[in-house]
Amino acid sequence: MERDLEMRDVRLEITEHIFGNSPTMLALCLTTVGLIKIYTALQRISTLADDFLALCLAAFLLATIFSYSALRSTNARRRARFAKLADVLFISGLSAATAVAFFVVYALAG
Repeated sequence: MERDLEMRDVRLEITEHIFGNSPTMLALCLTTVGLIKIYTALQRISTLADDFLALCLAAFLLATIFSYSALRSTNARRRARFAKLADVLFISGLSAATAVAFFVVYALAG
């Protein structure tokens, strides 16, 4: 029983961190999309980086919504489901943003 309470506290703490950091990552991706748009317009090239960052934006927005829902939920099962979705979406967004960062560093810098 104590282990279940400890796991629930850990999940809640992770959900709070996701809720706090997802909007920041969302703003960072939006800023990067704007910078890539400016760069591509000046260089007269096109890139898929901004399209992939749009997917990151969606992942971080959904992670924020699901983490908020998990924090607000009174049903333990629903709270756990929302927290898991928020976790998966946040990690997916981070992974995709990392892939875009590598693309920008190696493809656009050269």
